[in-house]
Amino acid sequence: MTSDLPPSRPFRRWLPFAIGALAGVGIAAAMLARVGRERVVARPLAPSEESAVWDEEGARRSPRLAEFPDPPGDGPVIRAHYRVSLPAYDMEVRRRGHRLTLGIRGTDVQVAGGAWIAFGEGRIDGGRDDAFGGSVARIAWSCVGLRFRTSSDGVARILFSPDGSTLTVHYLQGQEALLVESPDTYVKAEGVLSRGPRPAYGAILGQVPFTARMRAHAPDARVVVTGRVVTTEGAAVPDALVQLKGVDATRVHADDEGRFSLEFRGAAAARSQSICAGAAGHRNGETVLFTGDPTTDVEVELAPLPPGDHAGYAWVHPAPDRDPDDAQACGTCHSWQYTEWLGSRHARAADNGQVRHERDRMRRAAPEAPDDCVACHQPALAATQGAVPYAPRGVLAGNHCDFCHKIRHVEDVRKPGVLGSLALARPDPARRERPGDLHVVFGPAADVTFAYMGASWNPLFASSWLCAGCHQGGGLPGRAKVDTFEEWRAWAADREDEGFRSCQDCHMPGGTTVRDDGGRVDQIAWDALHRAPQAVHAHSFPGTGASFARDALRVEVEKRLDPATGTWAVEVAVTNVGAGHRVPTGTWTKHVAIGVWARRGDRWLLAKDGERAVLGARAPADEALAGGDWRGPPGALLGVFRRGKEEEPASFWDPPTPADTVDTRLAPDETRTIRARFVDVPGAPAGEPPVVEVRAVHRRGAIGSGHAGTPWEPRPNDAPPEVEWWRIER
Repeated sequence: MTSDLPPSRPFRRWLPFAIGALAGVGIAAAMLARVGRERVVARPLAPSEESAVWDEEGARRSPRLAEFPDPPGDGPVIRAHYRVSLPAYDMEVRRRGHRLTLGIRGTDVQVAGGAWIAFGEGRIDGGRDDAFGGSVARIAWSCVGLRFRTSSDGVARILFSPDGSTLTVHYLQGQEALLVESPDTYVKAEGVLSRGPRPAYGAILGQVPFTARMRAHAPDARVVVTGRVVTTEGAAVPDALVQLKGVDATRVHADDEGRFSLEFRGAAAARSQSICAGAAGHRNGETVLFTGDPTTDVEVELAPLPPGDHAGYAWVHPAPDRDPDDAQACGTCHSWQYTEWLGSRHARAADNGQVRHERDRMRRAAPEAPDDCVACHQPALAATQGAVPYAPRGVLAGNHCDFCHKIRHVEDVRKPGVLGSLALARPDPARRERPGDLHVVFGPAADVTFAYMGASWNPLFASSWLCAGCHQGGGLPGRAKVDTFEEWRAWAADREDEGFRSCQDCHMPGGTTVRDDGGRVDQIAWDALHRAPQAVHAHSFPGTGASFARDALRVEVEKRLDPATGTWAVEVAVTNVGAGHRVPTGTWTKHVAIGVWARRGDRWLLAKDGERAVLGARAPADEALAGGDWRGPPGALLGVFRRGKEEEPASFWDPPTPADTVDTRLAPDETRTIRARFVDVPGAPAGEPPVVEVRAVHRRGAIGSGHAGTPWEPRPNDAPPEVEWWRIER
């Protein structure tokens, strides 16, 4: 934040703690009179020894975050240093023409305070280009709380006095629960040039609620903003995505000359308007307007991303508790997404019992087969060291946050992962054009402008092509180990007129991320702006779980008495209604068994004729099988098998020819009908139609392995080798 964001106002998840702390010590906001009209919101000061601990903590955690760049462009850069707000925080501003960057840091010495650091950038107008006096700056700021390791961002307007010796700052401070103001609370602070000793605490005006004095749009006002998206060199950026921050409904695309026009109602952004833009190959940009500023000929600048991919970049670890002094671990701020990812198979891709077993089996049976498992199961390692041998390794070897969000584009999907398909854009660690270490984070939103991330809108992240980098290709030329993307592509091609879903629509659904209390998360974006729950996408990557499978397959059961034979004819139709690929999909190391049983009363009936699902030994022909007995009930096996050797899946590294392949998987919209006849057994109640039980089980490995016979050692977080998808009675 600029001027005055107290890190004692931490990220929203800390609000209950902060409020509780205030209540626990009987603190209320103290209103201190100033010039007889303005009031300062303040809290009692923490003990000096506690503040000293916070100072030391801030110094320890901030070095990499403290470096910030000069404004872009050519020409001289002028600098000035100010002391701002109640504790007299240190702030440096740098001006180059009409561009401004700002760095500010300090320790809030009030109760529940702590050290923090922030960076801001934007436009400065008025005065002379070689001075600050008489100028007005409008900036977007990003803040990292160094005590609680939290983040926030917002906007500010800085008014410099005619001689540049003092300044007044109006900034968005969105923790309305602490200030008891509206959701888009503004506060005011003052500052002075840093001449002489630091002013005493409270000598400078700060934290003055200012919402009522800010000019605001009427809630139903129609606001139109027009302008251009340009690079920092002034070149047009065609087809950029432009929107009001946090309001996805305002999204528009710029034309070939970078021009755009978007509109919204005043209630969406009453007092300030952040116009954000993104374009492939550029870092997202933001132009800050305050109500009353011109809304025509608005320019949003995008900085082109540096070219190339730098293997010397050090991956940022996602775990927030791995290093207590790391303020940029992904899970620190994105705690919900981190928690979801941590329980996913993506998080354990580098240390998976079945993957290790299947690779060892491949190496023994076909040592000449391409050994490219690391390309997708240990991609962060392979991106740095190449095609290293596969072995159990830590989370930084696998599919973690920083790896996936460094994917620039997908090249040849026939090639495996980072060994030919996924093209990365890791930043040069020697460049310090952004504060912090991340510098480049690709994602699906053009309005993420948190400076310490360096977010870049990439349409790939809303496309199935992103997933194709690992869920397609590999193996021998012309015979892919994984064909999921091409299965989806064939399905989607038939639905261009009616629309179709991407991989992310199903496997990263919106509106499913929940808090501990079960409520859906509306992601803060940040302070007073929010994303609706539907815009928050899951990072658990559901796929083979029971609830997910129930949405993919429809089961219909018909039964009738055949008077001619005295048997019950049963038909079970299973249709792939929800998956845009085959079921099951992926490598041929898994299969789905569907079994059908029938009973009258408590007596299970004897099955005659029909297709059977045999998982291991087969029961005698005259034995009636109870529900769940897989010794050959009526049913079907869905999988890919070598003809004549249906007892185990075909080798995914050396698949048989089409003539020798039996593929019984369910394609999208395909129906498989299982037909069986059931014969009464002695003791079955007369006159009652049978209850038909249908079960589906998803299994990994050889037919019949299940839990008991899994030929590998399941790792602690591996997916179960056997999952029952459903058990229904009709």
